[in-house]
Amino acid sequence: SGIRARGRWADFMSDGRLRHGLLYVFEGEATFSLQNGNTRTALAGQLIYIPKALKYKTQYTADSTTFVVINFELLDESSNPFVVSDDITVLRNNDNTHTIANIMARLELCGAVQNLAGYYRRQELFYRLLSVVYSDCDFLADNLSCSQIMPGVLLLKQTYLENLPVEVFAKKSNISVGAFRQLFHKQYNMSPVQYRNHLRISRAQQLLQHGDCSVAEVAYECGFENVGYFCRYYKKITGQTPHQSKLHI
Repeated sequence: SGIRARGRWADFMSDGRLRHGLLYVFEGEATFSLQNGNTRTALAGQLIYIPKALKYKTQYTADSTTFVVINFELLDESSNPFVVSDDITVLRNNDNTHTIANIMARLELCGAVQNLAGYYRRQELFYRLLSVVYSDCDFLADNLSCSQIMPGVLLLKQTYLENLPVEVFAKKSNISVGAFRQLFHKQYNMSPVQYRNHLRISRAQQLLQHGDCSVAEVAYECGFENVGYFCRYYKKITGQTPHQSKLHI
């Protein structure tokens, strides 16, 4: 962590980065110059993933840049190295809730505590950070499109029982309706309306398997006005009819 004045730089061009990194910029900005000639800029409020072995130089291009970097290794369930992305990637853009900023600040404070309590505290905070990122965005698919449409996607998840038009989600993301539809399909391989219906069907499954509601009541509760359409769509998504799901209680 630290504060860097304009013009300061760090060089990983020769040997590459030794571990994966998560960079959070509190104030200012940093520009990455990659070995292939491309550049990336990390802005205030962004959480940036930097892959292991990447060769690059970082230059601080604001008058004063305040940041925290976490260096880490991850293994999957088979104990193989886990890589989020092979390029510098924005995992979160504009941390309005300050959740990530608070976690990163706590990680910085406990970073110098070299005992067992400090070790487990760092692990706890790190996995909490990953949980926040995962809960808001499936960043493994397409990080650029995800960051652009995420405000609209979050609103869709919060209001999926309502029939809001796609224009509302596009406006929330500050992009056109056409661009929102295109990026959404690229990210989730379905339209926003299909995605909303998948959320509704997931809720319907829970109500059918763990409640006493009739099929018609579940359909209405989950935002479907036509019971016949609900039954057809439910079977298309789950492979079962709503009545069959109720029988599996």
